[in-house]
This record gives sequence, C-alpha cells and structure tokens, in this order.
Amino acid sequence: MSHSTENSLDTAEIILQIEREIMAAIKAKDATALSPLVADEFVYRTHFGAESNKSEFLQSISSLAVEIQSLQGDELKVNVYGDTAILTGVQRAEARLPEGEIDESAVAFTDVFVRRDGRWVMVLAYGIELPSES
Repeated sequence: MSHSTENSLDTAEIILQIEREIMAAIKAKDATALSPLVADEFVYRTHFGAESNKSEFLQSISSLAVEIQSLQGDELKVNVYGDTAILTGVQRAEARLPEGEIDESAVAFTDVFVRRDGRWVMVLAYGIELPSES
C-alpha cells in the first residue's frame, strides 16, 4: 500500500509542469536546465528511425542553429500507470532561421516519464513532424 496521497490528477499536473520546464529549457537552448529533467538512459527517437541518447540530445539542443521565438504544447494529455506517466501532445514552434525567415513547425510527440526516488524524469521522447499547414 502506498503511503503517498498523490493521485493521478496530481501526478498529471506534476508531469505537465515538468513538460513546461522542458519546453522552456529547449526554447532557451539550456542543456544545464534540461539535464536533470531527463534520465541518464534517456532516448530521443524519430519516426524515421533516428535515435539519440541523453548527451547527444542535450548537445543538439544547445547547438541549435535557429533562434526559437516560441515553443508550446497543445492538446497535452497525461496517462498515469503507477510509476510511469505518458504525455502526448503537439509541440508547436516558431524559429528564426539563420537567413532571417521564420519557420513554423508542429511535432506530434509522446514523452514517457518514470518516478525514481520520488521524482519524475523523462526516459523516452518520440516525435513525428506534422505536415505544414501553410
């Protein structure tokens, strides 16, 4: 029997807050802020089979060639299964390319979190770039 009074609704709020912190760190290209939010064995995977580990993922964020103007999550939903939580949604971004124009993107994503020693960390992220709406 769990001594925790935390229920699924509370957990969902915690996961959504962590996701906001993750997006803020990505927008700021802040690998130092992002690092404690992802597990050591973290994997980022895309629909075309590319995969990166935690250090590769953090490196890719800190070295993004674009200036992220805005980054937000839409249609965010959290499902909690004990010490595992799954968040799905659409990440919408506007970024200024090195040439100066603005690029808009939408990525359908799934983030998987596990609870370790009382705190939640992301262990896997999976993203699929959606077709442009323009």
